[in-house]
Parts: sequence; C-alpha cells; structure tokens
Amino acid sequence: MNQHPLSFLSEAIKKTVVTAFNAIESVQTAPIKAGHAYLGTDPILEKGDHIMVYCGYMHHGLYLGNGMVIHYPKPHGRGRIQIDSIAAFKNGRSIEKRHSNLRHSRDEVVRRAYSRLGETEYSLLFNNCEHFVNWCRNG
Repeated sequence: MNQHPLSFLSEAIKKTVVTAFNAIESVQTAPIKAGHAYLGTDPILEKGDHIMVYCGYMHHGLYLGNGMVIHYPKPHGRGRIQIDSIAAFKNGRSIEKRHSNLRHSRDEVVRRAYSRLGETEYSLLFNNCEHFVNWCRNG
C-alpha cells in the first residue's frame, strides 16, 4: 500500500502538538509535581508500565520489571536509549504511573523497547523519551 508523500508531515505535526501540550501541562502543574517528586509514594508497577519522574520536566520511561527501566535520557549532547535501575531513573524522586494506551501485550511492549536499545536519534520535538514509550506501548 502506497502512502501519501506528505504522510510523514502529518505524523510530525501530530508529535509536535502532543509534545507542546505536554510541555504546557508540565509548566502548569510544576509546583504540585515538584512537591510530589520528593514527598510522594511510588505506585505498584507491572512490566510494560509507562512511568515518569518529575525533574524540572516530566521524564518518561518504560518499566521492564525486576527493578529495571528503559528510557531515552539526554544528559549531555546526544540522547541514547538505555537501561537503568529504577533507583537510578528515580534519582531520589517519586515515580508517577501514566495510563497511556496499551495496544500490545506487555511482553511485546518490552520486546519493542529492547529493539531500540542503544538508539541515538533523540529529537526533542520528534523522537523524545515520551515518544519512545508511547511507540513501545501503542506504535
């Protein structure tokens, strides 16, 4: 099936709008999330859960089970999809569980996440930590 030549543009616009709305939400709820980040309690997690931690912005990750998280951090320069312990991902903050769409089995979500391990194509607008987790769960 042939796609329209401009279909990539539609997807890029959609991702940009979602990112913009989430950034606005983060700014509006920052004081509440900042307090929760250090004082809240962590939810019970299952393999394939979409999790976030507030660190001045919402950083997203995918819980793999056994205390491990795969995520797309961008600490210095280029981002890289990597696996860290939940403690390293949290960095002393509380985890928030996001109830995003789940179109695949939890095993398939984890398999999809592993398939991109080591990727270095980070883009704030088009391929960030939230996009990665959403793709794993419903892409």
